[in-house]
Amino acid sequence: MGQDPRTWGVTPGKPRKQKLTVADLLALKRVRKIVMTTAFDEWTAKAAEEAGCDMVLAWGADLTTSKFVIENVRRGAPNTLIGSGINPGAYASAEEAIKIANEIRGAGADIIYCSGLIPETYAALSKQHFPCVGHVGYLPVNDTWLGGPRAVGKTAAEAAKLMEDVKAYEAAGCIGIELECVPAKVAAEISKRTNMLIFSMGSGPDGDGQFIFAEDLLGTNFGHYPRHCITYSHMYKDAVKAFGQYKDDVISGAYPEKKHSIPIKDEEFAGFMAAISEPAVPLPALCLAGAVVASVVAKLWR
Repeated sequence: MGQDPRTWGVTPGKPRKQKLTVADLLALKRVRKIVMTTAFDEWTAKAAEEAGCDMVLAWGADLTTSKFVIENVRRGAPNTLIGSGINPGAYASAEEAIKIANEIRGAGADIIYCSGLIPETYAALSKQHFPCVGHVGYLPVNDTWLGGPRAVGKTAAEAAKLMEDVKAYEAAGCIGIELECVPAKVAAEISKRTNMLIFSMGSGPDGDGQFIFAEDLLGTNFGHYPRHCITYSHMYKDAVKAFGQYKDDVISGAYPEKKHSIPIKDEEFAGFMAAISEPAVPLPALCLAGAVVASVVAKLWR
């Protein structure tokens, strides 16, 4: 018997000693909330696993890049479920989708994350035992049909269509759905009416789990932060501050200090000086003038 799913991830800093499985994930429905985020490199994935996240999504601009990203994420998070997406435009048939899914799984992904409602494709993947997660509600790749970014399901007709789409994914054998930017009351009722896992992205608290991008959580997104996001850190601003301090210290001479340098014994240095015959190269007058200007500027910046 494995570890009780209710205890996974409850102690940050103590990563799992065993790999979370799809069966474990499914067992969490109505037991405890599932935590999902993104990771695009090894260190972010490692941090997510050590914090106790259940699942991370990882992908790239194309299949080759996606495989590279997944491999890095898997190194960082060996015991976390990894999902990676297949864009509907990347294949023309179920056979091509299966081929892509095999390559993604070979790189280390556990779950095939699918955007766009093509039930026959997902049914083919499910028959090949690929765990698939669909995407319903606001789909950024298709927002031109909505007139731009907006919530979906605020009318009775739209909400009913969402339920219809969810049932189509369920009939195709998917294990879960990301429900993005859907009214909370609608998402809650949908979650009650499917055995699939419902991952809420801006769709209220009553799904089976929550999904937010890592860059929004960590504060590395220097673009638009969606209304539903929560930010726990400000890593981009901290990075700018750190780089700026480094630049100032280098220019002013505050870095490196003596403790940052490698020492050499006096007698060894004396032997080195005796061994070299080349005289020090004098600085050209222009360089000397530049050095004086740089020194004055550095003093003004302090």
